[in-house]
Formats: sequence, C-alpha cells, structure tokens
Amino acid sequence: MTGKAVVRSARSHGFLCGPKLYRYDGLFFEVHSYCGPHPLKADGELKKQAGRKFWKMVEQFQALTDKEKSTYRIGGGCQEF
Repeated sequence: MTGKAVVRSARSHGFLCGPKLYRYDGLFFEVHSYCGPHPLKADGELKKQAGRKFWKMVEQFQALTDKEKSTYRIGGGCQEF
C-alpha cells in the first residue's frame, strides 16, 4: 500500500438482476428471461404447479403491448448498486 487515500467513485459498482414480477388478472407470477413465466405464492416462492388457469392468463398477458405489461409489473428486473 502506498499510503494514498482510496477514492470511491459515485458510479455504480454493478447490477443485481432477477426475474420480473407481475400481478395480473388476480395472479402473482414471475417472468424469467430464459425460464419463462411461473406462478408465485403470496410470499414470493414458486408454486409447485402451473395449471390451466395460469397458462390461459399467460396467453392473454403475452398479447398485451410492452407498455401495457409494464403497468402490471410490481418488481424484479435489474437493480443498479
């Protein structure tokens, strides 16, 4: 060590990314970038199964525009830190 002060930048140090979280048509679910959609329990844990009601909702949700989908997004995605 040279005795010089370490200067920390005000810029970000990285990103933390996860699946996007949505609440649509009464269902809470995530959309992962390569695993796709999956229903979630109220506590955010994955449900064991995705039934017909869920897949019918996904079909309707996928028909929405990106702008419309964003209105139902409640979290997730990439966060800068």
